[in-house]
Amino acid sequence: SLDKPENYGTIILKVALPDTAKTYVVELLNDQKTVLRSDIIKTSGSITYKNYLADKYYVRVIYDTNGNGKWDSGSVKQKTYPENIWVSPVQLIIRPNWENSFDLSVPKETITP
Repeated sequence: SLDKPENYGTIILKVALPDTAKTYVVELLNDQKTVLRSDIIKTSGSITYKNYLADKYYVRVIYDTNGNGKWDSGSVKQKTYPENIWVSPVQLIIRPNWENSFDLSVPKETITP
């Protein structure tokens, strides 16, 4: 059964990307770090998360170097490193019956050795 409609809220996430020539995967995580939604983006813009239960949420960004829309682990055989991940330190809080807006500035990817 669903909760009452007035217990849900909306987050508008304004994403600024460092390099629009690359692909990124933006994931919305709940307080238990479970992925609730995943969006593939190539340009800066807004992502709207509507009708989410009032709670604390986090954002994780995958630097999708091969453009397949998911995180890839490295391969010893192919001599490739895993794709980099950045977790935003900002906690997003959805309040009941509110619409919150957050700015997310994704840092430039740091290359692992």
